[in-house]
Amino acid sequence: MNSDLEVRHCRTLVAVSDKGGIAAAARALGLAQSTVSETLSSLERVLGTPVIVRRRGREAALTATAEALLPHARALIAASEAALAAVSEKPPAVLRLGTVESISSFLLPRPLRSFREHWPGVDIRITVGLCEDLRQRVRRFDLDAALTIEGAGHIGADGERSRALSPAQLQLVVSPRNPFAGRALSRDSLASSTFLLADSHGAFNGLLRSWFEEAAARSPRIESAGSIDGVKRGVQNSDAIGVLPAYATAGEVSAGTLVALTLQEPLPAIALLLTTPDPPLDSPPLTNLIVQIGEALEAM
Repeated sequence: MNSDLEVRHCRTLVAVSDKGGIAAAARALGLAQSTVSETLSSLERVLGTPVIVRRRGREAALTATAEALLPHARALIAASEAALAAVSEKPPAVLRLGTVESISSFLLPRPLRSFREHWPGVDIRITVGLCEDLRQRVRRFDLDAALTIEGAGHIGADGERSRALSPAQLQLVVSPRNPFAGRALSRDSLASSTFLLADSHGAFNGLLRSWFEEAAARSPRIESAGSIDGVKRGVQNSDAIGVLPAYATAGEVSAGTLVALTLQEPLPAIALLLTTPDPPLDSPPLTNLIVQIGEALEAM
């Protein structure tokens, strides 16, 4: 070997392994692909042997040597972070992220695990709240960013910058015992039903009412269940209809404990919305976390 093994080598190798290729590793690390490729070439010079196998039209794969190095690379990264923390007088970097319950419970766990592997020195503080309150806190700089579920046409207010990260699907769910289960339904046939929302004052309330108004149907009866679990319990124990994002009900619908209604008219479009201050903060950790969340959504 003609040089020492460096922490940057280890971070890059671990990222390529975890993300499945050079392009995804570059996004996770917040680096250019050329930088990742150069770091891998440097590691190969250190080891005196290839660490990746490049395949035409496919992502790179780790060699047996690289696989054997992985646990030592992870240990070196952890030791480096611990050493820096032990001698640093500066408090850990803090990323303040606001989000709604459905995103916190069903979308964030996977990207947060990946983020913490690559940014172990960043303290992520999650605040769960209501959409409008979270956006107001962003405008007051109490939060660095907020992730909310809104109508697809949502426009941000002054002092904030909002953009859709990913489309999402609104879903009406019922108990398998509900008379509506398994039928193709119109808005008119649902107008006399009771609808359960986790937050009866949130965006879904307005979207649902507008949906019925388009058909000149009477205004629906909407009740608050207080939480996503409250909606699911209420639906399973009554003839009420739950209104939730599809990702929050996927497990129950797959298991058959909830049934997604088949509708003749499509429900309003919704989206996962990222809100940051205007102008946004220059925060590589935040940029990386958003990338991780986007990749998790693509994998769903």
